[in-house]
Amino acid sequence: MGEILTSGGGVLDSSRSFISGATGRWAGERLMKALTEGRELAASELRTLDTLRKDEWVFIDEQLVSEAQIRLVGVADLKAAGLQTTVPGSMGKTVYTYEKMTDMQPATVSLDGVTRSEMDRQEYLASGLPLPIIHKDFYFNLRTLTASRAGRGEALDVTQVRTAGRLVAEEEERMLFQGGKTFGGLPIYGYTTHPNRNTTGFGSNGNWAQVAKTGENMLTDVLAMIAIAEADRMFGPYWLYLPRGYSTVIGADFKANSDRSVFDRIRSISGLTSVKVADQMPANTLVLVQATSDVVKWIQGEPLQTIQWDIEGGFHVNFKAFEIAVPLIRADAQGRSGVVHMS
Repeated sequence: MGEILTSGGGVLDSSRSFISGATGRWAGERLMKALTEGRELAASELRTLDTLRKDEWVFIDEQLVSEAQIRLVGVADLKAAGLQTTVPGSMGKTVYTYEKMTDMQPATVSLDGVTRSEMDRQEYLASGLPLPIIHKDFYFNLRTLTASRAGRGEALDVTQVRTAGRLVAEEEERMLFQGGKTFGGLPIYGYTTHPNRNTTGFGSNGNWAQVAKTGENMLTDVLAMIAIAEADRMFGPYWLYLPRGYSTVIGADFKANSDRSVFDRIRSISGLTSVKVADQMPANTLVLVQATSDVVKWIQGEPLQTIQWDIEGGFHVNFKAFEIAVPLIRADAQGRSGVVHMS
């Protein structure tokens, strides 16, 4: 029974029971071993240094993460605000369960204090959310890797690594704003697709791309969205998200010859702590979100990482960039939501 050193510094069993030539079974075998033992699967278990050296793994991971950070506007806001729940052992779980709590009836008012009020109790409604794996595969040719390592050819091409990271990140962001697939009857909702979100239309002069739309019209739209949120007992703090097409619109003067831009005026609204443009927002839509955990959370399983296996006798080195994560858009048991969608 032999041993190999992993990129995480640990030692792995490299017996024939877990390595079957170059068939690509390594990752699957390690996963099944971890699940059988009832423990989490560490990323280092899916990485061997047979093909890549430790510094090459580090280089690939740095490229993967640096590219991913470019597109995570909405997701990054959730993480920075602490609106995130980490799911241990997520590789062995396909559903995240949570509960909605109902309110109680109003209190009784009396002079004697002995008038019996209505007996009441809160109820808890179970709900579920799929925990998908977001992934992108790519590969290197062994000769390219070997030439790069020997210093006799071009440096290791990380274009595919960066692209894979970007695509995983963009899918996360897209799910947050537009929702995702349905698995086993459980849908993944986003800000603009949740059934309990508050919906409304643009006010005077239409959407913000219209020439006739003034800064004052835009301010009125945002104030109307906040009023809708407050009517659902959602009192902030709020984040406002705009589509990419509005990035130049909010930079214009709020009024003719004004010393303030539309962005500055909207940003000064009490309770509104962030106004951002998000690439994955649908065109001509606005989303107002109350930044609290009862409205939205980011459910994080396995972090963004890469695994590797080889085929074709080791000449073809496959990689998979993957992450287990999903947005959780919430409403209370009465259907009240802290998300307002204007379109």
